[in-house]
Amino acid sequence: MAMSMTGREWVFALTLAVAVVGCGGDNGGTSPDVVTVTVAPAVALAVGVGDTVQFTAEAWDEAGNRAAGAHVSWRSANTAVATVDDQGRAVAVAAGTTAVSATSGGGSGSASLEVWVPAEVTAYEVGTSYFGRRSYVEYIPGELPVVVSAPHGGSLTPTEIPDRTWGTTVTDTNTEETLLAIRTALVEGTGKAPHVVISHLRRTKLDPNREIEEAAQGNPFAENAWNEFQAYIETASSAVTKTYGSGFYIDLHGHGHAIARAELGYLLSSAQLNRTDAEINAQGVAEQSSIRALAASSPFSFAELLRGPTSLGGLMQKEGIRSLPSPGDPSPGSEDYFTGGYNTARHGSREVGRTVSGVQIELPLPGIRDTAANRQAFAEALAKVLEAYMTEHFGFFRIPS
Repeated sequence: MAMSMTGREWVFALTLAVAVVGCGGDNGGTSPDVVTVTVAPAVALAVGVGDTVQFTAEAWDEAGNRAAGAHVSWRSANTAVATVDDQGRAVAVAAGTTAVSATSGGGSGSASLEVWVPAEVTAYEVGTSYFGRRSYVEYIPGELPVVVSAPHGGSLTPTEIPDRTWGTTVTDTNTEETLLAIRTALVEGTGKAPHVVISHLRRTKLDPNREIEEAAQGNPFAENAWNEFQAYIETASSAVTKTYGSGFYIDLHGHGHAIARAELGYLLSSAQLNRTDAEINAQGVAEQSSIRALAASSPFSFAELLRGPTSLGGLMQKEGIRSLPSPGDPSPGSEDYFTGGYNTARHGSREVGRTVSGVQIELPLPGIRDTAANRQAFAEALAKVLEAYMTEHFGFFRIPS
């Protein structure tokens, strides 16, 4: 026999039903059936006090299904290093390492967060080595209007950075040593030093002459080294611009092409260099090059700047260094040739407003990079070339008194 309920009984029954529905499924959002939580990124780096890292968490039940909408609680194991809010946003407090954990129901997961606080430099001292995190990158300030970098000669293989899985990974043998020999030759020849930037990481770990995605492939420690490398070149270029108004940047590499000659890459393709002088001098070619600013201020034609007697290649040829392009090797034809890469494009003067022009120099191993004696002989010759080149095309070389 059916029984009717009073108004008060209806209210009580409805309230009870709502309470049961609300408690079912997620237990107020805590999801007691969660057994595993994964946190991403698994390893992170914050650079400087106040830097932030956003962590995310995913909760999983015992069947391996994602527990969508599960409530997650966040915690930093060492709040003196970094704090984390209830949305997984970590804030760097001081140098050190802490675990950032996420908990949901009966499951939890954690990630490692390092806070790296670079030393503050108010003024760089010429000749003093400045290092980035774990000495992966080195900057030696100079006084001359020349910046030289070596991105591919490093030997460090830290386990915290996994090997790159795509892109070129071949090391440029002895380019670090060649760069330092050039620095020594310039100091001995002029009494002043160029600015020097070196990546000490093996190319299997980092390629600073590529966009960061290919260069570091998502590893935070490799990304930081890439940023340091680029920032040191920017610092050096700014110092050159401040003192001289303009200057010259060289990105130093090694090649294994069949013809043992130096290849000078100005961001111009083989097809462009294979053109006649008249075609090269046509409007628009210089603007595509890494010496755009120099071309705009030079009384020489652009073809002369690229391969004339007083071009960089022409002066190297006079010192016995076979070079392309130059009067003796004006164009590559169908032979292999490096046109220049990311660093030359970023730090040369192809971009409007930049006054430091640049070139990528690719050196063969035999006779130049292979022995200490050959590196020294090449460095002494290049030091003479740079002084003549800068004096001829920039109107200065020695630091102003």
